[in-house]
Amino acid sequence: MSADYGKQSKAKATKLHSELVRRRDNYTCRWCGSRREDGKQIQCAHIISRSVSATRTDERNALALCASCHWKQSKNPLVWARWLEDELGRDHLDDLLSRGVPGVKVDWESEVSRLKLAIDSLDVPE
Repeated sequence: MSADYGKQSKAKATKLHSELVRRRDNYTCRWCGSRREDGKQIQCAHIISRSVSATRTDERNALALCASCHWKQSKNPLVWARWLEDELGRDHLDDLLSRGVPGVKVDWESEVSRLKLAIDSLDVPE
């Protein structure tokens, strides 16, 4: 089922970000390894909440997870945090935390353009 993000630039950027993250991760769950081609729903899971505009569409702030693992990580935040540190490294997470501050204004039209270019540069099929 495809998510409806709306028609404005922020919504378009959010949708493109989700596509970029899932394509970057080859539509494979980074936690359990299940794949879209095996019938699993692969989702874009944010590390810092989507409600924080500064990192909402930053591809370093998200991983592809199957729906089951995405639900499990949301119910087990300490397990998720430890796994993220092992998977991505402390420096990666520290960088996200330093940039993921509320109140940052984002030019969503520029972000749409940036994400389109990032998707086009991937060497991964849809």
